[in-house]
Amino acid sequence: MGAERHRGELRPIPWIARYEVSALSLLLLVLLLATDARGDSPAGFLDLRSPGRIGINLFGSGFGSDTYARTTAGLQIEQSVTHYVNVVARAASYQIYQGKGYDSPFSAGVVGTRTFERFQGGIDLVPLLGTSLTILGGHDVGNSSAPVVEGDFSTWLLFHSTHPINFAFNSTHFYQNEVTSSRIDLRTVAFSTGNLLFLAGGGGAIWGGGSVGKPNGQGGVDLSLYVRRWNTHFELQSGYGSSHLYGLVGFSTHLGWDE
Repeated sequence: MGAERHRGELRPIPWIARYEVSALSLLLLVLLLATDARGDSPAGFLDLRSPGRIGINLFGSGFGSDTYARTTAGLQIEQSVTHYVNVVARAASYQIYQGKGYDSPFSAGVVGTRTFERFQGGIDLVPLLGTSLTILGGHDVGNSSAPVVEGDFSTWLLFHSTHPINFAFNSTHFYQNEVTSSRIDLRTVAFSTGNLLFLAGGGGAIWGGGSVGKPNGQGGVDLSLYVRRWNTHFELQSGYGSSHLYGLVGFSTHLGWDE
């Protein structure tokens, strides 16, 4: 465990401090990769994109187990700034029907159905083809009413092979219960056609700190289908862990226009 010196003594570094240091390190690495991989000068990195591009992502998901159940729906708007940087705004609505889980901002003692909305803004860095790092900050309103910070990273490995591999990582810190939660997915393209991509692999989540205490985890089989014609992605995951036997379904669809 990391530690910091405070008035002559060593104290553990809070989860959120370690999260912020990790996010900053990853941000610096992405910026270095962008300059090195594309061979652009710093001025090129900052050149405005023309014509600009605006995109809208619609998404929804549901999670269910005998200990935790929730649904989510929302949208994300992306506006290009340069070829490497987009600004992002996201709004989502959450309904938690029972229990506490990997993405709940509530303390263990809170029961019953809870609803809240989350509003976030930030930047999306795209240093390489197929690689994205999004850093967001925002606030919940409703039954949850506290700040939240989030980082989303996704990249494709072996991009030009028969079976490319996608690695995705998400980490969120909820200030209401001081819990940090991370989700990891590793999938490969099992087969593809002109219009469809079918991915198979594994995924899961780990969360802890704050009102949860020691780390909790879950994992299982992760399957997804991407329909090129609709720019739409469907996901199905099922496994076992701290939430007991669980199932997760989700979808997202993308619309985009040149300005």
